[in-house]
Amino acid sequence: MKLGDTHNRIARYLRIGVTDRCNLRCRYCMPAEGIDFAHRDDILSYEEIIRLAKVFSDLGVDKVRLTGGEPFMRKDIDVLLRSLSDVFAKVHITTNATLFSDHINLLKEIEISGLNISIDSLDRDRFFMITRRDSYALVMKNILDCIKNGIPTKLNIVVMKGVNDMEIIDFVRFGMEHNVEVRFIEAMPFNDDDGNRDVYMPATEIAEMIAGEFPSLQKLVADGSSSEKYTINGKQTVGIIPAYSRSLCSSCDRIRLTPQGELLNCLYAQTGTNLLAMVRDEKVSDGDIQQAIVDSVILKKRSGLEEEALIDKNAFRSMTTIGG
Repeated sequence: MKLGDTHNRIARYLRIGVTDRCNLRCRYCMPAEGIDFAHRDDILSYEEIIRLAKVFSDLGVDKVRLTGGEPFMRKDIDVLLRSLSDVFAKVHITTNATLFSDHINLLKEIEISGLNISIDSLDRDRFFMITRRDSYALVMKNILDCIKNGIPTKLNIVVMKGVNDMEIIDFVRFGMEHNVEVRFIEAMPFNDDDGNRDVYMPATEIAEMIAGEFPSLQKLVADGSSSEKYTINGKQTVGIIPAYSRSLCSSCDRIRLTPQGELLNCLYAQTGTNLLAMVRDEKVSDGDIQQAIVDSVILKKRSGLEEEALIDKNAFRSMTTIGG
């Protein structure tokens, strides 16, 4: 049985938000004062995550990515990583790289498939302005340690016009110097007052800026991933993620499990299927959960634009509660 929808897409990639908590307060993600974080009893336990992981694996999902919040905020995350590496062929993590210094050996041991490290500035003062935390030196140290230890690493940069877009070329050069892929992400306006509409810079404009500095920039054939990929001189890879313009929805193979156990078909989906309630009901079997997942995914909308049209504009939304 495969997880298909009515638009001929198969879901093979599961993003699991293991926590909504984060130690940074990035301006595009969360208010400075934070949010009302979920109570411990209201999020999936490791045992519940692993049970669901096996159900998803039986449905053909072969890639998982742990997100947050910040995944390494979750206590004993190593236990979960070991278990998931036994279930899935590919295990990835998206992290802000502030907390995993003590986990590098484990990541090497389980042969982690990849780390996506979020870093939105190469300037300490600007990093502080964006994240509201003075963690730049630690993040950069951990990035370089990952590269040194051969851990597959990509850098994620949320581009904000007038805030950090002047660093796009610097990031490309950093990628060249350290042989690491950099990926530029469109800022995503979720709420009318979050400021992201004012700083939104489309993927096309990002690509034009890079091409202006590197005329050899060449777009690669779409491979079904979440980013438009380019090469410079046929060597350096650069990714641009059209998160808000949503030009890659037709090939989307991703589904999301929030920390509260809600299965979402799209980053823009406001409601989904409550799997937390199902795993905590002794009368519900794995087969029942499997059928609920199949029934949910088949209803996946054609695009994030269709999902966004259904959102309650008065409801506050934060990336940290969705799982990225």
